[in-house]
Amino acid sequence: MLAVQNNAMIAFILTQSSNPTALEPKHKTPEQLLVGNILNNKKGSFKQLYDMYAPNLMGVLMKILNQQETAEDLLQEVFLKIKRYLPLYDDKKARLFTWMLNITRNTAFDYLRLKSSKQSKSTIEMEDHHAELESFSQSVNTDAIGLKKLVLGLNEKHRRILELCYYQGYTHNEIAEELNMPLGSVKTSIRQAVLILRGFFLLPN
Repeated sequence: MLAVQNNAMIAFILTQSSNPTALEPKHKTPEQLLVGNILNNKKGSFKQLYDMYAPNLMGVLMKILNQQETAEDLLQEVFLKIKRYLPLYDDKKARLFTWMLNITRNTAFDYLRLKSSKQSKSTIEMEDHHAELESFSQSVNTDAIGLKKLVLGLNEKHRRILELCYYQGYTHNEIAEELNMPLGSVKTSIRQAVLILRGFFLLPN
């Protein structure tokens, strides 16, 4: 009798160990199934993720940025990050939406920090531009003569650069990109333009 019981137990153990799904959870959540489908490159699965969560994430971006076009651009960046980092997602640490929400917020705040840094740099550069040009303007009383009229006497390159930096508020970097010039050449050209303007009145440098 004991031998029969032992044989039955051995048969049961062998049967259980040979079943690969015996140790897996009986039920997966919809989030787990969706993540699995994406990681397995199932067609349409990532679009399903986008359709499910994009409206909510867009709402978060709009609340932080309050700018439709920028929010739409960053939403695409957010989903690129989600796709890139999804293999690292751990459903034991956070729900899928919470994880994506953190990525969304971080992307928005990174954008605002970068924008603030650029604006600060732009302000410093514009102060440099204006200090040099205002000094010239005051020294030759361009209120009476008209600085724009003086600028028209410059060659096309110098005139264009001064128009961009003085009248349109471009930074050094933006002028370099606009005119396809090296950054150092832009700075040199601004100084040269001011010297030329001074030369119109035979004033000391």
